[in-house]
Amino acid sequence: YQRRVRDRFISHLRYLLFLLCIVDAVVVNYDVVIYGATPSGIAAALAAAKIDSSLRIALLDATSNFGGMSVAGGIGLRDIGNVATINGTALEWGMLNAQYYKVVYPVWQPDMYVGEANFKALLAKYPSIHLSLETPLYEGTNNIRKVGTTIESITTGKSPIDLTTWEAKVFIDASYEGDLAIAAKVSFTYGRESKDQYKEEYGGVRAKYTSWGNFMSSYPVKATYDNGTVLPYLNPGPLAPEGSADDKMMGYSYRLCVTTREDNKAPFPKPPGYNADDFILLQRYLDSLKVSGKYPNGPPLGFIVDLLNYRSYPKGDKFDVCDSQSAFTSDVINLNAGYVTGTYAQRQAIASKHYYYIAGLLTYLSTDPRVPEATRNNTLKYGLCKDQWPENGHWPLQLYVREGLRIIGDNVFNQNDLVGERCTNNSIGLGSWGIDIHVVQRVSVLGEDGKTLVADNEGQMMTGIYGSSGVYELPYTLLLPKRSEVTNLLVPVCNSASHVAYASVRVEPTFMQLGEGAGAAASLAIQQGISVQDVPIKDLQISLTKLGINLHWPKGNCI
Repeated sequence: YQRRVRDRFISHLRYLLFLLCIVDAVVVNYDVVIYGATPSGIAAALAAAKIDSSLRIALLDATSNFGGMSVAGGIGLRDIGNVATINGTALEWGMLNAQYYKVVYPVWQPDMYVGEANFKALLAKYPSIHLSLETPLYEGTNNIRKVGTTIESITTGKSPIDLTTWEAKVFIDASYEGDLAIAAKVSFTYGRESKDQYKEEYGGVRAKYTSWGNFMSSYPVKATYDNGTVLPYLNPGPLAPEGSADDKMMGYSYRLCVTTREDNKAPFPKPPGYNADDFILLQRYLDSLKVSGKYPNGPPLGFIVDLLNYRSYPKGDKFDVCDSQSAFTSDVINLNAGYVTGTYAQRQAIASKHYYYIAGLLTYLSTDPRVPEATRNNTLKYGLCKDQWPENGHWPLQLYVREGLRIIGDNVFNQNDLVGERCTNNSIGLGSWGIDIHVVQRVSVLGEDGKTLVADNEGQMMTGIYGSSGVYELPYTLLLPKRSEVTNLLVPVCNSASHVAYASVRVEPTFMQLGEGAGAAASLAIQQGISVQDVPIKDLQISLTKLGINLHWPKGNCI
Protein backbone atom coordinates (compact mmCIF):
# COMPACT_ATOMS: atom_id res chain seq x y z
CA TYR A 1 0.00 0.00 0.00
CA GLN A 2 2.78 2.45 0.98
CA ARG A 3 4.54 1.75 -2.34
CA ARG A 4 1.36 2.57 -4.27
CA VAL A 5 0.94 5.82 -2.34
CA ARG A 6 4.60 6.71 -2.98
CA ASP A 7 4.34 5.89 -6.71
CA ARG A 8 1.20 7.96 -7.05
CA PHE A 9 2.85 10.91 -5.27
CA ILE A 10 5.91 10.70 -7.53
CA SER A 11 3.67 10.52 -10.60
CA HIS A 12 1.74 13.61 -9.49
CA LEU A 13 4.99 15.45 -8.76
CA ARG A 14 6.42 14.63 -12.19
CA TYR A 15 3.20 15.78 -13.82
CA LEU A 16 3.27 19.05 -11.88
CA LEU A 17 6.85 19.68 -12.92
CA PHE A 18 5.93 18.93 -16.53
CA LEU A 19 3.07 21.44 -16.43
CA LEU A 20 5.34 24.07 -14.89
CA CYS A 21 7.68 23.67 -17.88
CA ILE A 22 4.93 24.39 -20.38
CA VAL A 23 4.51 28.04 -21.33
CA ASP A 24 0.85 29.13 -21.39
CA ALA A 25 -0.34 25.53 -21.01
CA VAL A 26 -4.09 24.98 -21.12
CA VAL A 27 -5.62 22.19 -19.04
CA VAL A 28 -9.18 21.14 -19.85
CA ASN A 29 -11.33 18.47 -18.28
CA TYR A 30 -13.87 16.19 -19.95
CA ASP A 31 -15.57 12.91 -19.16
CA VAL A 32 -14.67 11.29 -22.47
CA VAL A 33 -11.87 12.26 -24.86
CA ILE A 34 -12.00 10.71 -28.33
CA TYR A 35 -8.88 10.93 -30.48
CA GLY A 36 -9.79 10.68 -34.15
CA ALA A 37 -12.72 12.51 -35.81
CA THR A 38 -13.22 9.55 -38.12
CA PRO A 39 -16.68 8.03 -38.70
CA SER A 40 -15.89 5.71 -35.80
CA GLY A 41 -14.94 8.62 -33.56
CA ILE A 42 -18.04 10.57 -34.55
CA ALA A 43 -20.23 7.53 -33.84
CA ALA A 44 -18.52 7.06 -30.46
CA ALA A 45 -19.19 10.67 -29.47
CA LEU A 46 -22.83 10.46 -30.51
CA ALA A 47 -23.41 7.15 -28.73
CA ALA A 48 -21.93 8.43 -25.48
CA ALA A 49 -23.99 11.63 -25.67
CA LYS A 50 -27.22 9.81 -26.48
CA ILE A 51 -26.80 7.46 -23.53
CA ASP A 52 -25.87 10.20 -21.05
CA SER A 53 -26.49 13.79 -22.14
CA SER A 54 -24.62 15.10 -19.09
CA LEU A 55 -21.29 13.74 -20.31
CA ARG A 56 -18.74 16.30 -21.46
CA ILE A 57 -17.17 14.85 -24.61
CA ALA A 58 -14.17 16.07 -26.59
CA LEU A 59 -13.69 14.84 -30.16
CA LEU A 60 -10.17 15.58 -31.38
CA ASP A 61 -8.30 15.02 -34.61
CA ALA A 62 -4.65 15.48 -35.41
CA THR A 63 -5.52 16.95 -38.81
CA SER A 64 -8.22 19.09 -40.36
CA ASN A 65 -9.67 15.96 -41.98
CA PHE A 66 -13.05 15.78 -40.27
CA GLY A 67 -14.97 12.64 -41.20
CA GLY A 68 -11.92 10.55 -42.06
CA MET A 69 -12.18 8.33 -45.10
CA SER A 70 -15.92 8.93 -45.44
CA VAL A 71 -15.40 12.65 -46.12
CA ALA A 72 -11.76 13.64 -46.47
CA GLY A 73 -10.94 10.30 -48.07
CA GLY A 74 -13.81 9.99 -50.52
CA ILE A 75 -15.37 6.58 -49.88
CA GLY A 76 -18.40 7.48 -47.78
CA LEU A 77 -19.82 4.25 -46.38
CA ARG A 78 -19.72 2.33 -49.66
CA ASP A 79 -18.22 -0.91 -48.30
CA ILE A 80 -21.38 -2.54 -46.97
CA GLY A 81 -21.76 -6.27 -47.41
CA ASN A 82 -25.35 -6.64 -46.21
CA VAL A 83 -27.34 -3.39 -45.97
CA ALA A 84 -29.79 -5.00 -43.53
CA THR A 85 -27.05 -5.03 -40.90
CA ILE A 86 -26.67 -1.24 -40.93
CA ASN A 87 -28.51 0.90 -38.41
CA GLY A 88 -27.70 3.52 -35.81
CA THR A 89 -25.56 6.52 -36.74
CA ALA A 90 -24.58 5.12 -40.14
CA LEU A 91 -28.20 4.86 -41.27
CA GLU A 92 -29.06 8.21 -39.71
CA TRP A 93 -26.26 9.82 -41.71
CA GLY A 94 -27.30 8.02 -44.91
CA MET A 95 -30.86 9.33 -44.54
CA LEU A 96 -29.68 12.90 -43.93
CA ASN A 97 -27.81 12.60 -47.21
CA ALA A 98 -31.03 11.32 -48.78
CA GLN A 99 -32.89 14.42 -47.62
CA TYR A 100 -30.32 16.62 -49.34
CA TYR A 101 -30.76 14.80 -52.65
CA LYS A 102 -34.55 14.48 -52.18
CA VAL A 103 -34.59 10.68 -52.43
CA VAL A 104 -36.13 8.10 -50.11
CA TYR A 105 -33.20 5.69 -49.83
CA PRO A 106 -29.97 6.16 -47.86
CA VAL A 107 -27.14 7.71 -49.85
CA TRP A 108 -23.96 5.96 -48.74
CA GLN A 109 -21.48 7.88 -50.88
CA PRO A 110 -22.58 11.50 -51.22
CA ASP A 111 -20.65 14.52 -52.37
CA MET A 112 -18.02 15.07 -49.73
CA TYR A 113 -19.30 18.49 -48.72
CA VAL A 114 -22.75 16.95 -48.18
CA GLY A 115 -21.39 14.12 -46.07
CA GLU A 116 -19.31 16.53 -43.97
CA ALA A 117 -22.24 18.87 -43.37
CA ASN A 118 -24.45 16.00 -42.26
CA PHE A 119 -21.87 14.55 -39.86
CA LYS A 120 -21.60 18.03 -38.33
CA ALA A 121 -25.39 18.30 -38.20
CA LEU A 122 -25.51 15.09 -36.17
CA LEU A 123 -22.92 16.43 -33.72
CA ALA A 124 -24.70 19.79 -33.47
CA LYS A 125 -27.67 18.08 -31.80
CA TYR A 126 -25.49 17.49 -28.76
CA PRO A 127 -23.89 20.68 -27.38
CA SER A 128 -21.95 18.57 -24.87
CA ILE A 129 -19.71 17.38 -27.75
CA HIS A 130 -16.72 19.65 -28.35
CA LEU A 131 -14.95 19.23 -31.71
CA SER A 132 -11.30 20.24 -31.99
CA LEU A 133 -9.47 19.69 -35.28
CA GLU A 134 -5.74 20.15 -35.94
CA THR A 135 -5.12 18.87 -32.43
CA PRO A 136 -2.32 16.33 -32.77
CA LEU A 137 -0.95 14.33 -29.89
CA TYR A 138 2.21 16.18 -28.91
CA GLU A 139 5.30 14.47 -30.29
CA GLY A 140 7.50 15.53 -27.42
CA THR A 141 7.99 13.61 -24.21
CA ASN A 142 5.31 13.40 -21.54
CA ASN A 143 2.39 13.56 -23.97
CA ILE A 144 0.42 11.19 -21.79
CA ARG A 145 -0.03 10.93 -18.05
CA LYS A 146 -0.75 7.41 -16.90
CA VAL A 147 -1.01 6.21 -13.32
CA GLY A 148 -0.93 2.45 -13.10
CA THR A 149 -3.34 1.27 -15.78
CA THR A 150 -5.30 4.52 -15.86
CA ILE A 151 -4.74 7.27 -18.41
CA GLU A 152 -5.37 10.53 -16.60
CA SER A 153 -4.58 12.97 -19.40
CA ILE A 154 -3.07 13.43 -22.84
CA THR A 155 -1.31 16.50 -24.20
CA THR A 156 -1.78 17.82 -27.72
CA GLY A 157 -0.12 20.54 -29.73
CA LYS A 158 2.55 21.24 -32.32
CA SER A 159 5.11 23.00 -30.15
CA PRO A 160 5.98 23.36 -26.45
CA ILE A 161 4.43 26.83 -26.34
CA ASP A 162 1.08 25.78 -27.78
CA LEU A 163 -0.07 22.77 -25.78
CA THR A 164 -3.37 21.62 -24.34
CA THR A 165 -3.70 18.92 -21.71
CA TRP A 166 -6.94 16.97 -21.86
CA GLU A 167 -8.04 15.22 -18.69
CA ALA A 168 -10.78 12.57 -18.90
CA LYS A 169 -12.20 9.51 -17.22
CA VAL A 170 -12.27 7.40 -20.39
CA PHE A 171 -10.31 7.77 -23.62
CA ILE A 172 -11.14 6.37 -27.05
CA ASP A 173 -8.56 6.06 -29.82
CA ALA A 174 -10.61 6.16 -33.03
CA SER A 175 -7.73 7.24 -35.26
CA TYR A 176 -6.39 5.27 -38.21
CA GLU A 177 -2.86 5.41 -36.80
CA GLY A 178 -3.45 4.37 -33.18
CA ASP A 179 -1.10 7.01 -31.77
CA LEU A 180 -2.93 7.25 -28.46
CA ALA A 181 -2.68 3.49 -28.03
CA ILE A 182 1.06 3.69 -28.74
CA ALA A 183 1.50 6.52 -26.21
CA ALA A 184 -0.39 4.46 -23.63
CA LYS A 185 2.12 1.62 -24.18
CA VAL A 186 -0.54 -0.80 -25.35
CA SER A 187 0.76 -3.99 -26.96
CA PHE A 188 0.39 -3.76 -30.72
CA THR A 189 1.48 -5.31 -33.97
CA TYR A 190 1.38 -4.62 -37.69
CA GLY A 191 1.93 -6.70 -40.77
CA ARG A 192 0.96 -10.37 -40.92
CA GLU A 193 0.90 -13.05 -38.29
CA SER A 194 2.11 -16.46 -39.35
CA LYS A 195 -0.42 -19.03 -40.44
CA ASP A 196 0.39 -21.04 -37.33
CA GLN A 197 -0.04 -18.28 -34.75
CA TYR A 198 -3.85 -18.39 -34.77
CA LYS A 199 -4.23 -21.46 -36.99
CA GLU A 200 -5.64 -19.30 -39.81
CA GLU A 201 -6.13 -20.77 -43.25
CA TYR A 202 -5.17 -17.48 -44.92
CA GLY A 203 -2.50 -16.36 -42.46
CA GLY A 204 0.98 -15.16 -43.35
CA VAL A 205 2.74 -14.78 -46.68
CA ARG A 206 0.85 -16.25 -49.63
CA ALA A 207 3.78 -17.33 -51.75
CA LYS A 208 1.81 -19.35 -54.29
CA TYR A 209 1.05 -17.43 -57.50
CA THR A 210 -2.48 -16.13 -57.88
CA SER A 211 -3.78 -14.66 -61.14
CA TRP A 212 -6.18 -12.16 -59.59
CA GLY A 213 -4.67 -8.69 -59.46
CA ASN A 214 -1.43 -9.97 -60.89
CA PHE A 215 0.81 -10.08 -63.92
CA MET A 216 -0.05 -12.81 -66.42
CA SER A 217 1.99 -15.96 -65.88
CA SER A 218 1.84 -16.81 -69.59
CA TYR A 219 3.10 -13.31 -70.54
CA PRO A 220 5.45 -12.44 -67.68
CA VAL A 221 6.85 -8.95 -67.20
CA LYS A 222 10.60 -8.65 -66.75
CA ALA A 223 11.39 -7.14 -63.36
CA THR A 224 14.83 -5.68 -64.06
CA TYR A 225 16.75 -3.34 -66.30
CA ASP A 226 19.27 -4.94 -68.64
CA ASN A 227 21.97 -4.45 -65.99
CA GLY A 228 19.99 -6.55 -63.51
CA THR A 229 18.80 -3.68 -61.29
CA VAL A 230 15.21 -4.08 -60.12
CA LEU A 231 12.72 -1.63 -61.66
CA PRO A 232 11.01 1.11 -59.61
CA TYR A 233 8.05 -0.04 -57.50
CA LEU A 234 9.43 -3.56 -57.20
CA ASN A 235 11.18 -5.14 -54.24
CA PRO A 236 13.91 -7.70 -54.76
CA GLY A 237 12.86 -11.23 -53.90
CA PRO A 238 12.71 -13.95 -53.05
CA LEU A 239 9.35 -14.38 -51.36
CA ALA A 240 9.37 -15.63 -47.78
CA PRO A 241 8.01 -19.13 -47.12
CA GLU A 242 4.28 -19.78 -47.43
CA GLY A 243 2.43 -18.88 -44.24
CA SER A 244 5.33 -17.06 -42.59
CA ALA A 245 4.94 -13.81 -40.64
CA ASP A 246 6.22 -10.41 -41.80
CA ASP A 247 5.76 -6.69 -41.15
CA LYS A 248 4.25 -5.83 -44.53
CA MET A 249 0.83 -4.27 -45.01
CA MET A 250 -1.61 -4.07 -47.90
CA GLY A 251 -1.13 -1.07 -50.18
CA TYR A 252 -2.39 2.39 -49.24
CA SER A 253 -4.01 4.71 -51.75
CA TYR A 254 -5.96 7.86 -52.44
CA ARG A 255 -9.57 7.27 -53.46
CA LEU A 256 -10.01 9.86 -56.18
CA CYS A 257 -13.34 11.15 -57.40
CA VAL A 258 -13.36 11.22 -61.22
CA THR A 259 -15.99 12.14 -63.77
CA THR A 260 -16.55 12.34 -67.52
CA ARG A 261 -18.78 15.41 -67.19
CA GLU A 262 -16.95 18.15 -69.05
CA ASP A 263 -18.37 20.98 -66.93
CA ASN A 264 -17.15 19.32 -63.72
CA LYS A 265 -13.85 17.86 -64.93
CA ALA A 266 -10.43 19.05 -63.77
CA PRO A 267 -7.30 17.64 -65.48
CA PHE A 268 -5.20 15.04 -63.71
CA PRO A 269 -2.28 16.81 -62.04
CA LYS A 270 1.31 16.20 -63.09
CA PRO A 271 3.20 15.56 -59.85
CA PRO A 272 6.29 17.62 -59.00
CA GLY A 273 9.46 15.93 -60.20
CA TYR A 274 7.55 13.63 -62.54
CA ASN A 275 9.79 11.22 -64.43
CA ALA A 276 8.11 8.96 -66.97
CA ASP A 277 10.89 6.40 -66.58
CA ASP A 278 9.62 5.67 -63.06
CA PHE A 279 6.74 3.88 -64.76
CA ILE A 280 8.66 1.43 -66.93
CA LEU A 281 7.02 -1.47 -65.11
CA LEU A 282 3.59 -0.08 -66.01
CA GLN A 283 4.62 0.22 -69.66
CA ARG A 284 5.90 -3.34 -69.77
CA TYR A 285 2.60 -4.48 -68.28
CA LEU A 286 0.64 -2.55 -70.92
CA ASP A 287 2.81 -4.18 -73.59
CA SER A 288 2.04 -7.63 -72.16
CA LEU A 289 -1.69 -6.93 -72.32
CA LYS A 290 -1.35 -6.06 -76.00
CA VAL A 291 0.86 -8.99 -76.95
CA SER A 292 -1.34 -11.46 -75.11
CA GLY A 293 -4.38 -10.37 -77.09
CA LYS A 294 -6.28 -9.49 -73.93
CA TYR A 295 -6.32 -5.83 -75.01
CA PRO A 296 -4.74 -5.72 -78.49
CA ASN A 297 -5.36 -1.97 -78.78
CA GLY A 298 -4.53 -1.21 -75.17
CA PRO A 299 -6.70 -1.44 -72.03
CA PRO A 300 -9.23 1.20 -71.00
CA LEU A 301 -8.67 3.14 -67.78
CA GLY A 302 -11.48 1.09 -66.22
CA PHE A 303 -9.28 -2.00 -66.41
CA ILE A 304 -6.15 -0.42 -64.94
CA VAL A 305 -8.23 0.93 -62.04
CA ASP A 306 -11.75 0.19 -60.91
CA LEU A 307 -14.11 3.08 -61.66
CA LEU A 308 -16.82 2.41 -59.10
CA ASN A 309 -20.08 4.30 -59.34
CA TYR A 310 -20.60 6.35 -56.20
CA ARG A 311 -22.80 4.05 -54.12
CA SER A 312 -26.47 5.06 -54.20
CA TYR A 313 -25.44 8.51 -55.46
CA PRO A 314 -28.53 9.92 -57.21
CA LYS A 315 -26.74 11.89 -59.93
CA GLY A 316 -24.76 8.88 -61.15
CA ASP A 317 -21.97 10.95 -62.69
CA LYS A 318 -19.11 10.34 -60.26
CA PHE A 319 -16.70 7.42 -59.99
CA ASP A 320 -14.57 6.24 -57.08
CA VAL A 321 -11.07 5.19 -58.19
CA CYS A 322 -10.09 1.93 -56.52
CA ASP A 323 -7.63 -0.82 -57.29
CA SER A 324 -8.75 -3.47 -59.78
CA GLN A 325 -7.87 -6.84 -61.23
CA SER A 326 -5.00 -5.06 -62.96
CA ALA A 327 -1.43 -5.79 -61.84
CA PHE A 328 -0.41 -2.10 -61.76
CA THR A 329 -3.21 -0.01 -60.37
CA SER A 330 -3.99 2.86 -57.98
CA ASP A 331 -2.92 0.91 -54.89
CA VAL A 332 0.58 2.02 -54.02
CA ILE A 333 2.64 -1.07 -53.30
CA ASN A 334 5.86 -1.28 -51.22
CA LEU A 335 5.80 2.36 -50.09
CA ASN A 336 4.07 2.30 -46.69
CA ALA A 337 6.98 0.86 -44.67
CA GLY A 338 7.64 3.04 -41.63
CA TYR A 339 4.19 4.63 -41.59
CA VAL A 340 2.86 2.94 -38.45
CA THR A 341 5.58 4.08 -36.06
CA GLY A 342 6.69 7.13 -38.03
CA THR A 343 6.65 10.75 -36.93
CA TYR A 344 4.10 13.13 -38.43
CA ALA A 345 6.76 14.40 -40.83
CA GLN A 346 7.75 10.89 -41.86
CA ARG A 347 4.14 9.97 -42.50
CA GLN A 348 3.66 13.08 -44.60
CA ALA A 349 6.69 12.12 -46.66
CA ILE A 350 5.17 8.67 -47.23
CA ALA A 351 1.85 10.27 -48.20
CA SER A 352 3.71 12.46 -50.72
CA LYS A 353 5.21 9.36 -52.32
CA HIS A 354 1.69 7.95 -52.67
CA TYR A 355 0.54 11.17 -54.31
CA TYR A 356 3.45 10.99 -56.77
CA TYR A 357 2.71 7.37 -57.63
CA ILE A 358 -1.02 7.85 -58.33
CA ALA A 359 -0.76 11.25 -60.03
CA GLY A 360 2.19 9.91 -62.00
CA LEU A 361 0.23 6.82 -63.03
CA LEU A 362 -2.57 8.97 -64.45
CA THR A 363 -0.14 11.40 -66.05
CA TYR A 364 1.69 8.55 -67.73
CA LEU A 365 -1.49 6.87 -68.99
CA SER A 366 -2.87 10.11 -70.42
CA THR A 367 0.27 11.68 -71.94
CA ASP A 368 3.10 9.27 -72.66
CA PRO A 369 3.48 8.41 -76.36
CA ARG A 370 4.52 4.84 -75.48
CA VAL A 371 1.04 4.20 -74.08
CA PRO A 372 -1.38 2.76 -76.67
CA GLU A 373 -3.44 5.54 -78.23
CA ALA A 374 -6.72 3.89 -77.25
CA THR A 375 -5.60 3.83 -73.61
CA ARG A 376 -4.47 7.47 -73.68
CA ASN A 377 -7.70 8.66 -75.26
CA ASN A 378 -9.85 6.68 -72.87
CA THR A 379 -7.96 8.03 -69.85
CA LEU A 380 -8.42 11.59 -71.13
CA LYS A 381 -12.20 11.14 -71.01
CA TYR A 382 -11.89 11.35 -67.24
CA GLY A 383 -10.76 14.05 -64.87
CA LEU A 384 -10.90 14.89 -61.18
CA CYS A 385 -14.30 16.00 -59.89
CA LYS A 386 -14.04 19.77 -59.82
CA ASP A 387 -16.63 20.10 -57.04
CA GLN A 388 -14.73 17.85 -54.60
CA TRP A 389 -11.94 19.09 -52.29
CA PRO A 390 -11.42 22.39 -54.18
CA GLU A 391 -9.13 23.54 -51.34
CA ASN A 392 -6.74 20.69 -52.22
CA GLY A 393 -6.70 20.77 -56.01
CA HIS A 394 -9.66 18.34 -56.09
CA TRP A 395 -7.47 15.64 -54.55
CA PRO A 396 -8.62 13.74 -51.42
CA LEU A 397 -7.25 15.12 -48.19
CA GLN A 398 -6.99 11.75 -46.47
CA LEU A 399 -4.55 8.99 -47.36
CA TYR A 400 -6.33 5.63 -47.34
CA VAL A 401 -4.54 3.70 -44.61
CA ARG A 402 -6.11 0.30 -45.23
CA GLU A 403 -4.36 -1.24 -42.28
CA GLY A 404 -1.76 -0.10 -39.83
CA LEU A 405 -1.39 -0.70 -36.15
CA ARG A 406 -3.55 -3.35 -34.48
CA ILE A 407 -3.65 -3.58 -30.71
CA ILE A 408 -3.10 -6.96 -29.08
CA GLY A 409 -5.73 -7.42 -26.40
CA ASP A 410 -6.31 -10.31 -24.04
CA ASN A 411 -8.43 -11.68 -26.89
CA VAL A 412 -7.47 -11.36 -30.56
CA PHE A 413 -10.25 -11.68 -33.14
CA ASN A 414 -8.99 -13.91 -35.97
CA GLN A 415 -10.13 -15.75 -39.08
CA ASN A 416 -11.62 -18.57 -37.05
CA ASP A 417 -14.03 -16.06 -35.49
CA LEU A 418 -15.33 -14.89 -38.88
CA VAL A 419 -18.25 -17.29 -38.83
CA GLY A 420 -21.71 -16.35 -40.02
CA GLU A 421 -24.73 -17.14 -37.86
CA ARG A 422 -22.53 -18.01 -34.86
CA CYS A 423 -23.91 -16.73 -31.57
CA THR A 424 -21.48 -14.34 -29.89
CA ASN A 425 -22.70 -13.61 -26.37
CA ASN A 426 -20.68 -10.39 -26.10
CA SER A 427 -21.67 -9.04 -29.53
CA ILE A 428 -21.83 -5.27 -29.99
CA GLY A 429 -22.64 -5.19 -33.71
CA LEU A 430 -22.45 -6.99 -37.03
CA GLY A 431 -19.83 -7.32 -39.72
CA SER A 432 -20.68 -8.35 -43.28
CA TRP A 433 -17.69 -7.50 -45.46
CA GLY A 434 -15.67 -10.39 -46.85
CA ILE A 435 -11.97 -10.99 -46.30
CA ASP A 436 -10.63 -8.26 -48.55
CA ILE A 437 -6.84 -8.21 -48.69
CA HIS A 438 -5.26 -5.96 -51.30
CA VAL A 439 -1.78 -6.56 -52.71
CA VAL A 440 0.73 -6.59 -49.87
CA GLN A 441 3.98 -6.60 -51.83
CA ARG A 442 5.28 -6.51 -55.39
CA VAL A 443 8.47 -8.50 -55.79
CA SER A 444 10.82 -9.87 -58.40
CA VAL A 445 10.74 -13.66 -58.53
CA LEU A 446 12.40 -16.23 -60.71
CA GLY A 447 10.35 -16.90 -63.84
CA GLU A 448 9.36 -20.28 -65.21
CA ASP A 449 12.46 -20.32 -67.42
CA GLY A 450 14.56 -20.49 -64.26
CA LYS A 451 16.68 -17.51 -65.34
CA THR A 452 14.62 -14.34 -65.77
CA LEU A 453 13.40 -12.27 -62.83
CA VAL A 454 9.73 -11.35 -63.34
CA ALA A 455 7.24 -9.16 -61.47
CA ASP A 456 4.79 -10.78 -59.06
CA ASN A 457 2.13 -9.33 -56.76
CA GLU A 458 1.64 -11.15 -53.47
CA GLY A 459 -0.91 -11.25 -50.67
CA GLN A 460 -4.11 -10.25 -52.45
CA MET A 461 -7.37 -12.10 -52.02
CA MET A 462 -11.11 -11.46 -51.77
CA THR A 463 -13.22 -14.22 -50.31
CA GLY A 464 -16.23 -14.72 -48.11
CA ILE A 465 -16.27 -15.71 -44.46
CA TYR A 466 -17.29 -19.06 -43.04
CA GLY A 467 -21.06 -19.64 -43.04
CA SER A 468 -23.82 -19.05 -45.55
CA SER A 469 -25.07 -15.57 -44.65
CA GLY A 470 -21.80 -13.63 -44.77
CA VAL A 471 -22.80 -11.86 -41.54
CA TYR A 472 -20.90 -12.33 -38.29
CA GLU A 473 -21.12 -10.85 -34.80
CA LEU A 474 -18.54 -8.39 -33.47
CA PRO A 475 -17.33 -9.12 -29.93
CA TYR A 476 -16.78 -6.37 -27.38
CA THR A 477 -13.24 -7.66 -26.85
CA LEU A 478 -12.24 -6.20 -30.23
CA LEU A 479 -12.10 -2.81 -28.50
CA LEU A 480 -10.14 -3.78 -25.42
CA PRO A 481 -6.41 -3.51 -24.70
CA LYS A 482 -4.95 -5.93 -22.20
CA ARG A 483 -6.32 -5.39 -18.70
CA SER A 484 -2.77 -5.37 -17.33
CA GLU A 485 -1.84 -2.42 -19.58
CA VAL A 486 -4.68 0.10 -19.57
CA THR A 487 -8.21 0.04 -18.15
CA ASN A 488 -9.82 3.24 -19.45
CA LEU A 489 -9.01 3.11 -23.17
CA LEU A 490 -11.13 1.72 -26.01
CA VAL A 491 -9.79 1.22 -29.54
CA PRO A 492 -12.49 0.73 -32.22
CA VAL A 493 -10.38 1.30 -35.38
CA CYS A 494 -6.92 -0.14 -34.64
CA ASN A 495 -8.70 -2.96 -32.87
CA SER A 496 -7.56 -6.31 -31.51
CA ALA A 497 -7.71 -8.44 -34.65
CA SER A 498 -5.33 -10.49 -36.75
CA HIS A 499 -4.31 -9.33 -40.21
CA VAL A 500 -6.78 -11.74 -41.84
CA ALA A 501 -9.74 -10.81 -39.62
CA TYR A 502 -8.92 -7.11 -39.88
CA ALA A 503 -9.24 -7.43 -43.66
CA SER A 504 -12.97 -7.90 -43.05
CA VAL A 505 -13.44 -5.60 -40.06
CA ARG A 506 -11.54 -2.67 -41.61
CA VAL A 507 -14.42 -0.97 -43.48
CA GLU A 508 -16.07 2.26 -42.33
CA PRO A 509 -19.59 0.89 -41.67
CA THR A 510 -18.06 -1.67 -39.30
CA PHE A 511 -15.78 0.93 -37.71
CA MET A 512 -18.88 3.03 -37.01
CA GLN A 513 -20.58 0.17 -35.20
CA LEU A 514 -17.44 -0.45 -33.16
CA GLY A 515 -17.32 3.28 -32.43
CA GLU A 516 -20.86 3.19 -31.11
CA GLY A 517 -19.89 0.25 -28.92
CA ALA A 518 -16.93 2.23 -27.60
CA GLY A 519 -19.02 5.32 -26.88
CA ALA A 520 -21.69 3.28 -25.10
CA ALA A 521 -19.08 1.38 -23.08
CA ALA A 522 -17.35 4.61 -22.08
CA SER A 523 -20.65 6.01 -20.83
CA LEU A 524 -21.38 2.90 -18.76
CA ALA A 525 -17.86 2.70 -17.36
CA ILE A 526 -18.19 6.29 -16.10
CA GLN A 527 -21.69 5.76 -14.72
CA GLN A 528 -20.67 2.65 -12.82
CA GLY A 529 -17.16 3.76 -11.87
CA ILE A 530 -15.52 0.67 -13.37
CA SER A 531 -12.86 -0.23 -15.91
CA VAL A 532 -13.82 -0.64 -19.55
CA GLN A 533 -12.96 -4.35 -19.26
CA ASP A 534 -15.58 -4.72 -16.48
CA VAL A 535 -18.52 -3.10 -18.29
CA PRO A 536 -21.40 -5.61 -17.96
CA ILE A 537 -22.09 -6.92 -21.45
CA LYS A 538 -25.83 -7.13 -20.85
CA ASP A 539 -25.96 -3.45 -19.87
CA LEU A 540 -23.90 -2.56 -22.92
CA GLN A 541 -26.13 -4.56 -25.23
CA ILE A 542 -29.27 -2.96 -23.77
CA SER A 543 -27.78 0.48 -24.43
CA LEU A 544 -26.78 -0.42 -27.97
CA THR A 545 -30.19 -1.91 -28.73
CA LYS A 546 -31.77 1.39 -27.67
CA LEU A 547 -29.46 3.09 -30.17
CA GLY A 548 -30.84 0.80 -32.88
CA ILE A 549 -27.74 -1.37 -33.26
CA ASN A 550 -28.29 -4.89 -34.57
CA LEU A 551 -26.43 -7.27 -32.28
CA HIS A 552 -27.21 -10.75 -33.57
CA TRP A 553 -27.69 -12.43 -36.93
CA PRO A 554 -30.13 -13.74 -37.77
CA LYS A 555 -32.29 -11.67 -35.46
CA GLY A 556 -33.11 -13.70 -32.41
CA ASN A 557 -29.79 -15.53 -32.52
CA CYS A 558 -28.41 -16.23 -29.00
CA ILE A 559 -31.90 -16.25 -27.45
